[in-house]
Amino acid sequence: MSTVRIEKLVFGGYGLGRDDDGVVLIPGVAPGEVVGYEEDGAQGGTRVGRAVRIIEKSPHRREPPCRHYGECGGCDWLYLSYDEQVRCKKEIFLDCVDRIGKFPRLDDVEVLTAEEFGYRIRAQIKIDRQNNHAGFFKRKTNDVVKIKRCPLLADGINDVLEALNAGKVGAVSKEAKDLRVLMGERVASCPCVGGLTSADTEIVVGDIRFLADGGSFFQSNQFLLEALGRWARGDTGGEYCLDLYGGIGFFSLMLADDFSKIVLVENVRAQVQAAERNFRHNGKDHLKAVPADVEKGGYLDKLIKPKRPDCIIVDPPRPGLVKSVRRWLIDTAPETILYVSCNPSTFARDAGALINGGYELSRWALFDLYPNTHHMESAAIFCLG
Repeated sequence: MSTVRIEKLVFGGYGLGRDDDGVVLIPGVAPGEVVGYEEDGAQGGTRVGRAVRIIEKSPHRREPPCRHYGECGGCDWLYLSYDEQVRCKKEIFLDCVDRIGKFPRLDDVEVLTAEEFGYRIRAQIKIDRQNNHAGFFKRKTNDVVKIKRCPLLADGINDVLEALNAGKVGAVSKEAKDLRVLMGERVASCPCVGGLTSADTEIVVGDIRFLADGGSFFQSNQFLLEALGRWARGDTGGEYCLDLYGGIGFFSLMLADDFSKIVLVENVRAQVQAAERNFRHNGKDHLKAVPADVEKGGYLDKLIKPKRPDCIIVDPPRPGLVKSVRRWLIDTAPETILYVSCNPSTFARDAGALINGGYELSRWALFDLYPNTHHMESAAIFCLG
């Protein structure tokens, strides 16, 4: 067993320490703690350790409020007080910006939080046919831990989980290895489970009503949906907006009243159809959805003629923007870009590229959409310099 003091938490949720052999990353620890660890492989050329003893305990460590913690692979920060989680996420976000983005940043970042439990309205419940139970993957395996109720899930989804473990697993289509669930006015799932879930649901966010099926992607935190969707109001607006990676229309609809025309671009045709349905459902005739892959071909060039967009919204997947899209944004030169990100590392890289391309960072915020995990969401507004 080796001993190390943890300096800080880093992106990915690990604690970073340094000893005579260099840097080591250790999960399940807190800044300031002295831990005894054993080596447990490597990640990207950096040693990874497994804590076997906490020698000096952080005052921010708490007893995880779930008996499945440590076995279930979900809540990797449940052992930290919530205030400390938020502080660490802010530190990680700014560290990524400084190390990767390398651009002059604003003095501080706005942080938006809400309740740390019962927030999650979207989940992927794993099905174990052999043992006739449901839950989530055991840490670092594909074994399913039987979980009756999860402290992060909204009550409606927990009710589904509890029912599955009370004998309803057999009602799930035999081809399905998991059950994707989304909770709104009712709980929808893909596949639908007769007598337990619906095929689709309606999610109300402020004055907007979203229709979505159980397999749709939707922002997970029910308490921060409106704050995230409306955050850019007052800083964006104009005649024409492009919403790239637009999904079923969340940002288009939340910002619909700020633009005369919005065109949503999404490569999943079912999502495009859902977006069009949501636009009609809310009476927003000035919104349009088109199926296209943002990252392939020159289709985007057709959407900037004859008029250049006043604003472009980008909400890319975890790898961020590919180089060609970053270049296209800079060449297109909208007055404002709203960038929403779930990955501080790729956000920092892309933000640096935009700033080097002539944009200025006007405003940014960190949204703690995923309390008790290391994941975070950010939003930033870039204005043409």
